[in-house]
Amino acid sequence: MTKLLFKVIIVFWLIACTAAVVTADQKKQGEYQIKALFLYNFLNFVDWPVDSSIYSSPTINVCIIGDDPFEDALDNIRNETVKGKKLSIRFYRPQDEPEGCHLLFIPASEKNHAGHILRPVKESNVLTVGDTEEVGRHGAVISFFIEQKKVRFAINIEAARRAGIKISAKLLKLAKIIKVPED
Repeated sequence: MTKLLFKVIIVFWLIACTAAVVTADQKKQGEYQIKALFLYNFLNFVDWPVDSSIYSSPTINVCIIGDDPFEDALDNIRNETVKGKKLSIRFYRPQDEPEGCHLLFIPASEKNHAGHILRPVKESNVLTVGDTEEVGRHGAVISFFIEQKKVRFAINIEAARRAGIKISAKLLKLAKIIKVPED
C-alpha cells in the first residue's frame, strides 16, 4: 500500500506541475497577444515627420531584435493595414543593426543591451518599444510594464521628441508619462 500511495502522490504532483507550466505558458502567450495588439494600435496613434522613410516605404516595418517572445501572437497583426500600408514583421539578431524599421521592439531578453541597441536609432524617426521598464529607462519611446496583472505602457516624451515622432493625445491619456534624464 505504501508504494501505491507513493505512486499516486507522484502522479498527482506531476499533474499539478504540468498544469502550472501550461498555465504559465498560456499567461505569457496571452500577454504577448495583448502586446502585439498594442504595437498595432501604437502605429495608428503616432505620426512621423513628413520626410520620414515611412511615407516612401511600401510597408510599415515592425522589427523585433533578439529573441521573439511573441511566438504566433504577431500573426494577429501580420499583413494588417496601417495608414494605408501593409505591416511587415522583420526579425534581427542582437548583433545586427536593424535597417528600415518604423517600429523597433526590444524584448526583455535584450534589456541589458538596450542602450547599445537604441543608440543608432535614437534620432532616426523610429518608434522604439521596450518590453520592460528598464528598456524605457534606456530611452525607448514606449515601454511595457505589468500593473495589477494588466499590461500597461509608459511613454517617454523626450525620447519621442528626439525621434521626431508625434504621439496622439488619445494615446498619451492612456499612458504613464515618464521622464528620463538626458544621456
